[in-house]
Parts: sequence; C-alpha cells; structure tokens
Amino acid sequence: MIDRIQFSTGEAMGDAGNATATGYSQPISGRVLAVSVHYQGAPPVTTTLLVYDENDPTAEPIVHLFNTNSDRKLYPRRAVSTFDGADVLYSEAFPVYDHFVAFGRLQAVLTQADQGCSALLTVWLER
Repeated sequence: MIDRIQFSTGEAMGDAGNATATGYSQPISGRVLAVSVHYQGAPPVTTTLLVYDENDPTAEPIVHLFNTNSDRKLYPRRAVSTFDGADVLYSEAFPVYDHFVAFGRLQAVLTQADQGCSALLTVWLER
C-alpha cells in the first residue's frame, strides 16, 4: 500500500540567514519512495534542509539539500551494504541502491534561512 503524508518544518526563528526550524511528521512505517519539498516565504539560497528518521541512531539523512531554495521532488536512495558494512556493488565501482526504511516520525530541520521561512514536505511511503 502507498501512503502520502505532508508536514512542515514550521516557521524559522532567528536572524536573517541564520534562522532555524524543526518539524515532525506523523508516525510512519515503511519505505520512503519520494519526497517533494516546497519552500515557503522566499528563503535565501544559503538554506539547508535535512530530513531524518528520528529513530535512526546514526541519523543518516534521507534528504540533504545544501545551499538551495528551489522546490523539487526527490527519490532518495541509499547504498545497500553487506552484513559487515561493505557496499554491495554491481561491478567494481557501481553501488546497488535501495529505498530508505523509516519507522516512527520523520524530522525535518531547516537551517540558514530567514525568519518566517519554512518548508512543506510531501512524502510517499510504501508499507
């Protein structure tokens, strides 16, 4: 089954170019298929957005948009690893990629923005 959820970082607080905001999704469970990011309030080009599974102890980012304020749709993937942490490869230099798996809430962190700016995220999940 495919689900679609939306959540926001909330409005950033702080000085221009250094304001931050953190928002959380509803609880989820499944594979992250796609993420759409829509910036609100004209944040500066220095804006950074990170999206994590808040239950991931390594805090591996599902989305990491650095120095951008452009709306986009992403299909995030991570390199698949073997039991000892080595990347699974198609050949010597081509890793195999798969979806991120999340359980709990997604956490979106907006930094280096202007006060009042935010990001609206739409996430497609497969259960």
